Amino acid sequence: MKRFLLVAAATAALALIPSTASFAAPASATGCPASNQVLVVADLLAVGYRVPGVIDAEGNANGLVCGKPLNPVVQEIQCPADECPVPIIYLFRDDSLTR
Repeated sequence: MKRFLLVAAATAALALIPSTASFAAPASATGCPASNQVLVVADLLAVGYRVPGVIDAEGNANGLVCGKPLNPVVQEIQCPADECPVPIIYLFRDDSLTR
């Protein structure tokens, strides 16, 4: 009986996940891995980033790149907040999973 209740509870929990969880858009829709954000190159250039423009120009040149923000502790080590020219340090890549 305990096993039946455990299985029933697990099944009910799994049935609720799709209706309550918020899932990121699939990689095929954005061209970026799920752990990355889709970022607009023009907005990044306006804030002081330069690398995204180069990466996009060498990629598909559509004005978008993928960015994975570094851990805040790593960001502080790489570029102290009072000296860093940009607000967030990202690992950038083109928004094309086929490259």
